[in-house]
Amino acid sequence: MSKNNAYLLRILRIGHDSSMRGEGISIHDAIVRTRYNEHRSSFGVGEVLQLLKTNRELIEEWILYSEDKRTSGGWYILRENEIGRIDDKNSKLRFESIE
Repeated sequence: MSKNNAYLLRILRIGHDSSMRGEGISIHDAIVRTRYNEHRSSFGVGEVLQLLKTNRELIEEWILYSEDKRTSGGWYILRENEIGRIDDKNSKLRFESIE
């Protein structure tokens, strides 16, 4: 696995790590720990899509994280391949697949 993919996998696990199923750390701490801001520009949609297809448990982790949210803001993801902002009903986007 490339070094870039290793960083991306850690970033894609932020939802799990910040949930009670994971370590229960804050989103802020998870972002800092993964050095998200430093690495974000080094990968694109293609890399994310490939890792999600080969690590399908990440999808379930993000869905569970989304379902457990206790906030009136932020983004959500639904099993019906939909994402959106909790506080903006016009932000809904539907995709052909959950990845």
